[in-house]
Amino acid sequence: MQEFAIDIAAESPCNECGTIVPLDVSSCPSCQGNTHRLGFDTFFADLDHMRMMDARHGGLVLGRGGPEDDIPMYLYAGKGFFELAGLMQGGEYLLSRAASISHGALLEEINSEKGEAKDESHAFSAFSSVINTNFMPEFGGLWIRRQQFIVNRFATQKHFATLEKINAEANWGGAKG
Repeated sequence: MQEFAIDIAAESPCNECGTIVPLDVSSCPSCQGNTHRLGFDTFFADLDHMRMMDARHGGLVLGRGGPEDDIPMYLYAGKGFFELAGLMQGGEYLLSRAASISHGALLEEINSEKGEAKDESHAFSAFSSVINTNFMPEFGGLWIRRQQFIVNRFATQKHFATLEKINAEANWGGAKG
């Protein structure tokens, strides 16, 4: 019988300078930068305690305490650790990987529209997906996949129905909203 084993790293490269740093160290000894990584155990404990939310299916992100509150996004980097992929804000729309790949050109066009987002009300449908981070602790984050597209707040408000439709159809195989 074949033995089952999981290869979990004890270290990973610093995102800023590439120096190999142990996972239990929070700042790089070479550049002093924050390593922004979570080990497998810490990540899933955070998920279990609602300090991390699964955002891989995408949706409208509601921010904690206001639209200027940066929300960290983490993705699986391999070998048992998750790394900081970036920050987003409440009011932005995070599309699933499937929707992002299928509609990349349209999403780029939508996201190129800039302006001041006025109000945060949206007409939700039966297929709306909302990622509410308002009750997440200050340093909580979102679990994402590579190639998920983020649409700015202004474009999200203007094209919310289209974003919902694109995301729902990609996730649920043709759901109409």
